Amino acid sequence: MEYSKLKRKDNMIIFFDLDGTLLDHKSSEYLGVKEFYNYNKKYFKFNENEFYKAWCDISEKHFNIYLAGKLTFREQRIERIKELFRLAKIKLSEHDAEKNFNEYLLNYENNWKCFDDVKPCLDSLKDYRLGIISNGDLTQQNLKLEKMKIKSYFEIIITAGEVGISKPNVEIFKIAASKANVELRYCYYVGDDLNTDILPCKKVNMKGIFIDRNGIAGKIVDFAVINSLENLKNYIEG
Repeated sequence: MEYSKLKRKDNMIIFFDLDGTLLDHKSSEYLGVKEFYNYNKKYFKFNENEFYKAWCDISEKHFNIYLAGKLTFREQRIERIKELFRLAKIKLSEHDAEKNFNEYLLNYENNWKCFDDVKPCLDSLKDYRLGIISNGDLTQQNLKLEKMKIKSYFEIIITAGEVGISKPNVEIFKIAASKANVELRYCYYVGDDLNTDILPCKKVNMKGIFIDRNGIAGKIVDFAVINSLENLKNYIEG
């Protein structure tokens, strides 16, 4: 029997990644780091671009350690700042590292914004069940959704910080589908990272959709690709 559109709306769910998919994380991070650099540049021999690259490299390193369960969310923040300041031969205490991170965090949060295609997309999907699957911390991800004024669109929010499992581990997708009470094959997942978002979906028969705003996917791919979230509804209903 054909899986009708009506049945799909009643018995399916569309999950989204958050950072890089809904939230313009890179722009927010860059502006936050820029302000942090301007305040602290007297300590570093780096120019602004070099400082930003070091920030990103160190952040990725310690966030991955957090995702592996070897640091708490708070600890990875502290370790990131400690390592950054060690590049300037400054040894920070835990207290001072956390204080510095909070200064950056304020700048980062003040620059949170969603991509321009997000709200039109969510408005077009008002008849569908929507959810979030994110590798972030639940409190912070909720705050992002609230600040962008889009939290009310989402019925289910699953984060690595809450369930103790992070993408690309397929178990986090299974948990999300179970919480939604929807079979994996009737779940969609929209994300901007092939390795952590799209490829794991294929392993569990969830329908992964790659949001490719920068045109990196190429022409020959074996997964769904859209270049704007405004195309999502047409893809799902096509």
